[in-house]
Amino acid sequence: MTEASRQKPIGIIGAMTMEVKGLIARLEEDKTREIAGLVFHQGRLDGVDCVVAKCAPGKVNSAVCAQIMILEYSPRLVINLGVAGGVGVGIGDLVVASQCVQHDFDPTPLGDPLGCLSICRGEEEESFIQLHSDKQAAEVLLEEAKTIYGGAHLGVIATGDAFVADPAKSRWLNETFGAKAVEMEGASIAQACYMNRVPFAVLRAISDNANDESPADFPAFAKECADKSAQLLAKTIARL
Repeated sequence: MTEASRQKPIGIIGAMTMEVKGLIARLEEDKTREIAGLVFHQGRLDGVDCVVAKCAPGKVNSAVCAQIMILEYSPRLVINLGVAGGVGVGIGDLVVASQCVQHDFDPTPLGDPLGCLSICRGEEEESFIQLHSDKQAAEVLLEEAKTIYGGAHLGVIATGDAFVADPAKSRWLNETFGAKAVEMEGASIAQACYMNRVPFAVLRAISDNANDESPADFPAFAKECADKSAQLLAKTIARL
């Protein structure tokens, strides 16, 4: 990484207040701006320039937030963090994305594979199903997660505009995409980053098993898992 790149901030996006509240509280010299109803907090986290924002759930909200963050703050890396449903991994574990996919994007009637997206590259179009996260950032997050929490996994994170609470759908996500976690923002943030040639990473703490067997006190447990991912990021931010 060049010194010029090092001077740029790291962008951090979570969908819910509980996913970013702890990081915002840790920011030194916090300055806020509101753009399109989204509040961006700029400051320093463990000596690293950062921009933190809550986007609200869903692919459109998260993509809009990522695009604004990229245009207004020129981050050198964008990290999406928070909670997710686990697919074949334990509740309380952490999943770091190797790739992201949009499981609900269905162009199959046109002859394209499920999840196959198209983006413009000038007059041409590029198609893809998986978007690869930044390898160095993913390795650092995974290494630290294993050191601190033990239950850490590197794998595909599937994104869609639906809360998955069906065991059959959970199995299908694993069989179709190799997914280890499912949520509603990661791959759309990844797409915005890819279109702007900005590296990205996704870190998720597993709050349920993406089926109907969620913990009895889900809100409290989700907050505990959100705190886990935020604490991990705070510990590793200086290495990213």
